[in-house]
Amino acid sequence: MIIICCNNPCVYEDDGNCTLTHVTSVSQSSNKSCAYFKSKTENIEQKDTNLL
Repeated sequence: MIIICCNNPCVYEDDGNCTLTHVTSVSQSSNKSCAYFKSKTENIEQKDTNLL
């Protein structure tokens, strides 16, 4: 197991570590330090609109 440190408030971040277990599609984020960055707030907003 490889531990990847994550200092961004990301959907995949948990207690300072990245929780991704496999490669996913690259997000279109402006975060230059992580190609897979997905904001936690964006994810919550998407779930809310899916409920409508």
